[in-house]
Amino acid sequence: MARIVLGMAVPHSGMLGKAPEEWLDDGLRDHHNQMLWFRNQHWQYDDLEKARKPENLKAFLTLEERQARARRTAAALGELRRVYEANKPDVAIIIGKDQKEIFMDTSPSLAIYTGEDLPNGPPQRPVFAPDHDVVHKAHPQLALHLITSLERDGFDVTEVLRWPDNTWMKPPRKVVPHAYGFIYRQIMSDNPPPNVPVFMNVFYPPNQPPFKRAMQIGQALFEAVQAWDSEQKVALIASGGMSHFVCDEELDQVFLQAFKTYDFDRLAQIDERTYQAGTSEVKLYVPVLLAMSQLGCQTNVVDYVPCYRTEAGTGEGFGFMYWTPK
Repeated sequence: MARIVLGMAVPHSGMLGKAPEEWLDDGLRDHHNQMLWFRNQHWQYDDLEKARKPENLKAFLTLEERQARARRTAAALGELRRVYEANKPDVAIIIGKDQKEIFMDTSPSLAIYTGEDLPNGPPQRPVFAPDHDVVHKAHPQLALHLITSLERDGFDVTEVLRWPDNTWMKPPRKVVPHAYGFIYRQIMSDNPPPNVPVFMNVFYPPNQPPFKRAMQIGQALFEAVQAWDSEQKVALIASGGMSHFVCDEELDQVFLQAFKTYDFDRLAQIDERTYQAGTSEVKLYVPVLLAMSQLGCQTNVVDYVPCYRTEAGTGEGFGFMYWTPK
């Protein structure tokens, strides 16, 4: 039987690859965004800045504050990298999502890649890929086992046989979506073990799995790994952030407390409208949380770092977490 030796939840934002001196440059783009999602509704930038004025978010925009928070995120990523290397998994299952990077004409609710190769490289930004083409190895045997097991449990799983072109690149190229590239580069140091990308469409209506469905997927995925006839050590890694593209520390604290206590009921009671835009990536944590709760693991929060780039609170709440079974 396979043995799960590690669980992780890792934010994958491009903001983590930018110098803090450049964060406010990204904020200039936010000023023109008239569809900012916050507290279950869309906001125009000016209205959101006015509504959040009592929070005095301007205090978090000084260069000194930005640099301090960037140091904390770098240290947290370094700690996750250290934990990953210490546990040396033989294979990884990475739960992420596509953001119109490879699924352009289709949008599967749940998909698993069964091919051999995982290409990465330019023109992805350096935080997601090296400056040259690389090909990492997938794990078709485990991928097929997961699909077979999930289908037996009543899930309709899309099998991705070949890596599609990223048609938004000119000319089209084959590179993994940023959710996976970030893990390969920042956690696995461009040397990942054979791994299985699992896609959950948490981003785009209308076929987003609701939270309770995400729990069912997580339970079935855990049971499939437990039933895998292999002696290999497995890592389960969720690639996604907490509140974004507008940072909401109050909401993030609700998430963190629920993660620490495995309070799935509390997470399921949160309005589904909250799990939209980037904040929807919290659903990607569910398979890892379910597995680690059943393995009796303590949630280790390395750090939580809210990072801002405008007075309206645009930015992201970065949580860095891991679990190691006893």
